[in-house]
Amino acid sequence: MKRILIAGGVVLLLAASASVLASAEAQAQQIKITNRSYVAASGKWKSDMESTKPEERDAKVQIECDKNIALCAVVEGANLVPGDGNANLFTRLDVSPVHYTILHWDATGLVAQTSARDCVTDKLVIDFRAKSVTMIQTPKGSNSDEDNEFCRVFTKTVTSHLVGKTSGK
Repeated sequence: MKRILIAGGVVLLLAASASVLASAEAQAQQIKITNRSYVAASGKWKSDMESTKPEERDAKVQIECDKNIALCAVVEGANLVPGDGNANLFTRLDVSPVHYTILHWDATGLVAQTSARDCVTDKLVIDFRAKSVTMIQTPKGSNSDEDNEFCRVFTKTVTSHLVGKTSGK
């Protein structure tokens, strides 16, 4: 009888663990796709760079992409709070998003890019199947209009992944 109780307890423990892991994984993804034409994601960036400034670790990120207008809006900030249910990043007046032009959108995901930032080109990659968001920042280089002394410090491509609000630093 003890073996049956122990085996039953182990099964319940494994089921509970799987449920907690699935819940944590869903929370880490923070991606919502609506009508295959609108994507919203939130979380924090986790960079592949070793040295991250403390204020960057606390920065929250909200992303919205609209296939119909071929744009993504990205907002970052430590005190960022969600808007009301009717407002989106394209119409909210209390935030200043960086806009990305959608270069490609299909059933598997999207790629958007902006040159709005000085010295680097940002590429946003959202994989719908993996429910992952990646930001790739590439230096513009010496052949760009941004070839100046300040920009020469940007020599490495930096990749960051959007992680859930409770996972990663």
